[in-house]
Amino acid sequence: MIDIKQLSGGYEKTSVIKDVTLTIETGHFFALIGPNGSGKTTLVKLITGVLPIKKGTITIFEKSLHSYSALERARIIAVLSQEPQVEFDFHVEEIVMLGRYPHQKGLLKHISKKDRQIVDEVMKQTDVFQFRKQPFKSLSGGEKQRVLLAKALAQEPKILFLDEPTNHLDIKHTVRMLDHLKEYQRKHHLTIVAILHDLNTAALFADKIGLLNGGKLIETGELSLLQNENQLSDVYEVGIKTNFHPVIPKPQITVIPNQVKKENLGLEYELKQTDQSIHLTFNHPLRTISNGVLGEGLQWAKNFCNFHVKKEYNCSNPKEDIISWLRQAEISEYDTIGMMTAVNLKDMSILKETYEDVQIIAVITAGVGNAIDITDPSTVKQGYQIGTVNIMVFIDAHLTDGALVNAVQSVTEAKTKAFNDLQIKDAATCTIATGTSTDSTLIAATQKGDPTPYAGSGTVIGKGIGMSVYKAMIKAVQNYEKRRVQQL
Repeated sequence: MIDIKQLSGGYEKTSVIKDVTLTIETGHFFALIGPNGSGKTTLVKLITGVLPIKKGTITIFEKSLHSYSALERARIIAVLSQEPQVEFDFHVEEIVMLGRYPHQKGLLKHISKKDRQIVDEVMKQTDVFQFRKQPFKSLSGGEKQRVLLAKALAQEPKILFLDEPTNHLDIKHTVRMLDHLKEYQRKHHLTIVAILHDLNTAALFADKIGLLNGGKLIETGELSLLQNENQLSDVYEVGIKTNFHPVIPKPQITVIPNQVKKENLGLEYELKQTDQSIHLTFNHPLRTISNGVLGEGLQWAKNFCNFHVKKEYNCSNPKEDIISWLRQAEISEYDTIGMMTAVNLKDMSILKETYEDVQIIAVITAGVGNAIDITDPSTVKQGYQIGTVNIMVFIDAHLTDGALVNAVQSVTEAKTKAFNDLQIKDAATCTIATGTSTDSTLIAATQKGDPTPYAGSGTVIGKGIGMSVYKAMIKAVQNYEKRRVQQL
């Protein structure tokens, strides 16, 4: 354990670090974060004994830092600095072997079988074993950084200090290095103290966080402190938005550039409609939430497509099919929401309305042949089926993520109301249907103006969505029924 109390220190007469009190538990990965000049590197140099303490105490494993000799300190502490500097032109293996120096005995520091075994192991862990006979100076910056990490691990330290360890690494080697360090940490109960500028990397790999600014410890604790947007924005002097990683329960940071302008772009679009597809293109990306075949979840998109397929369409890989169709049409799949329907696209209903200065566009294709009462307990068929009621709603407003979810709820309420008023029934139960078994919904917002956190039925936007979807839904179903009767 590292126990720091009321620590002040720095260079000559200047105390960069001011009255810092901090405890770092044994076996934790502790990340020091903060802007340039906040004192992160100075604090590490104070903890490792490189700089003198002017005030306060540092205790490591219940012993004062300065009660350790230089050799004792080297046996428990390893440091990987920010810049990979080595004065002599050693081979990689020789550089890594220097890490064994504190553990070697005798005046000549004999290299043992254990030393060679450990050096080989850490070179493999850091993916530099293939460079072992190459001169260190011949390597790239990232390769040098990994060699010096191998040297640090070869010390078999109890505490490892890292100053921007991923500074020269690409994405693959950043993740690989930190994955190896986490595994090494767990296996050897290693304490890691890392200076990290990338807050997302800190969130993914650290157990605890310490935020420094102006030489003072602003806050320390769990990763949840990275969710304090106001504090991070004040410290880093830039707009910050936090969300969660889509796969693991870790916060992730998004920076909002100062040059972002809230332009009055509106809902200007181009519509192209054929027997095979409906394609709406907007002149700027919209913030979206959908369960479309392509672009599901929260996204940004400029293109919105609804593709017609036959009722007997084989749905083995619908996403790949949509991507193929988009490429044939020379439409980027990376900024597109894609849906499918067996409904004749000529029966599409499109409605443009303005509710208290909020412009809303609803685009709906609707067939009710597979209408279903969701409360019916009978077993459902597994697997993907093509969409029947596909609803796209475009809103000229700024919706938060919560408001986007609210908007989906408003769409669902309006759709269900339309089903009820049209007396559309589940064929199996003869009860009023709540929708069809394959509905898709999209909400897309311009993000213009001040953010609104609500878009439910008790709001202007929610009411506007409800009325637009209801009217467009009635019309789309009527179009569908008219065509079905004509074909009988």
